Amino acid sequence: MENVITYNNDKGLLAYIQFLASSAQKIGDGNTDRVFDFEDALDQTQMAQLAVDELKKIPEVNALFSERWLPAPFNLDDLAKLPEGTLGHVYAREMKARGFDPYFYKKVPVVDDISYLKMLWRSTHDIYHVVAGFDTNVFGEIGLQAFFLAQTPIPISVMLLSFGMVMISLYQPTNFKALMTEISRGYRVGSHTPGKLIAQKWDQLWDVQVSEIRERLGVNSIL
Repeated sequence: MENVITYNNDKGLLAYIQFLASSAQKIGDGNTDRVFDFEDALDQTQMAQLAVDELKKIPEVNALFSERWLPAPFNLDDLAKLPEGTLGHVYAREMKARGFDPYFYKKVPVVDDISYLKMLWRSTHDIYHVVAGFDTNVFGEIGLQAFFLAQTPIPISVMLLSFGMVMISLYQPTNFKALMTEISRGYRVGSHTPGKLIAQKWDQLWDVQVSEIRERLGVNSIL
């Protein structure tokens, strides 16, 4: 049989197995360190480079890669003062209600396209929950990953989807149907949303109504 493994894909597989083992029965415990470490381990996989190559075919995203744009620093208290219904106000309200730190994610130096994509994804991820209309619980998170996978083929979304299905089927089997319903909804909504969420400069949209942003991008969360 021909060996089709290139790059260091076997390292990615090993990282996935270790991630499953370390995360067993810990769904929704709030510890995201394992997710970020796992994502870092996928850097050397062919899938990571293919994701970059595909994204750079989108002019708006390619421009972000060239610029190395990341959102400007912000303060939740300042965003909360914006008019009701604006992205900044809704985002700040949701983050405060859940006690979330907007800068919780693991930082990595941006030294190439792959590291830039990770920082772009990590620094804007929570905004996607607001705009795409997915909860921040386990099902909502996996649903958002399905949405994002339909729009942008990044490795961590693929892995988290499969992880969610494995862990729920083993440890919460009565919830498997509900999980698949959310995955199906996420992929369907993402597939029918022409505007790429990852292509947006979100810090320029804080004072725009969420409803207007969804209309601009073509997001229909009830599909």
